[in-house]
Amino acid sequence: MPRQVDHAQRRSEISAAVWLVVSESGLEGLTLRAVAAAADCTTGRVMHYFPDKKALLAHARSVMHHRMAERIDAMPAGGTAREALYAVAEQALPLDEERRLEAAVWSHFQLAGRADPELIQEHAASHASWVRRLTELVDAALPVPLEPSDLHRRVRALVACLDGLALNAVTDPDAYPPDLQQQVLETQLDLVLEGNRRP
Repeated sequence: MPRQVDHAQRRSEISAAVWLVVSESGLEGLTLRAVAAAADCTTGRVMHYFPDKKALLAHARSVMHHRMAERIDAMPAGGTAREALYAVAEQALPLDEERRLEAAVWSHFQLAGRADPELIQEHAASHASWVRRLTELVDAALPVPLEPSDLHRRVRALVACLDGLALNAVTDPDAYPPDLQQQVLETQLDLVLEGNRRP
């Protein structure tokens, strides 16, 4: 009787290998052969789960999203609503080696997915989840409630700030050190939560 294959376990092992390759060799080193070597298996086995480099890249992006979500979900409760918003938003900034790697994967995915409908769809789903999370936190931290359109605009401004900081900190880290990123985030939260309201 043939031994049953634990596909979930194999996929998990290959997933770990994908992230290992990215962490050690960067996205340019993310190949089927490199992942197979890291997972100690054949290229054919990797291709059973991820048929090409695009699939590997999409999976790396998915792993990045889940790693960040798990960090956020593990945060202890407590503090003010603004402190909770800051703590979550800060997770999108490349302030340490782990988050720099995640930001590199994110930025590479953005460029690679520009003309690929499948990658665009993958990004849109993750991005929408991130916007929903931030919207709830911004809404809770506001001193007074806002009209939905104003809330939407302010959350998008925060997202644009975080994306810009992450991209610039990855491409020009000396110009965007961690302390500057944190200061810019604090300033952006002042604008988002207080800002000048239209009469």
